[in-house]
Amino acid sequence: MVSARYAALLRPSGCLLSSVAIGGTLRAMHIAFAIVGLAINFVACLSYVRAILRSEATPNRVTWFLWAIVPLIAGAAQWRAGVGISTLVVLSVGAGPACVVLASFVGGMGSWRLGPFDYVCGACSLAALALWAITGDPVTAIVLSILADAAAALPTIRKAWLQPATENRSAYLIAFVGMVVGILSVREATFSAYAFNAYLVAASATLVLILYLPRRRSLAGALPAK
Repeated sequence: MVSARYAALLRPSGCLLSSVAIGGTLRAMHIAFAIVGLAINFVACLSYVRAILRSEATPNRVTWFLWAIVPLIAGAAQWRAGVGISTLVVLSVGAGPACVVLASFVGGMGSWRLGPFDYVCGACSLAALALWAITGDPVTAIVLSILADAAAALPTIRKAWLQPATENRSAYLIAFVGMVVGILSVREATFSAYAFNAYLVAASATLVLILYLPRRRSLAGALPAK
């Protein structure tokens, strides 16, 4: 009888220890996914930078410049919302494009020939950023940053469709893998935690599909082997 009572008293603490152990393991897994996703994103950008310096890719500086700014704002908004370690993946998405823009000037391979489409997309992106500055609300900031990033992506999506040989498709494939790993690092099941990461997966998948699936045969001869 006495031993049974002691066993009953010990059960709650045993469950508590088990829960703490599981929580610690999950936290370690999320951190690992965030670090791996961050590393993969940098590898993708380094691949694109190398392609620029080898004259194998011609980035649209409008897109890449805004891609460098928008994730930094989204990451700051996620940090304010208390998202946690997965914010590192979003911030790394902004650091990589900054390297691409710099490489485009060093290699002289950037295409900054602005047309009406580029102006409209750039204006929409900047307008979304301006609205975020006015509101200051983290959730609103994430929504607006998604709209801004999507508007910034349109010139490159259009260029990838019309001139696929000017893009480094392997870089986008690596980036897509990084985005998928990055979303696995999200711990909290909230809109603030998942929204921008989910958008990044969708945007990367769109570019991969455009560059790989629709015209795979024609691309095989137009693009250098990766």
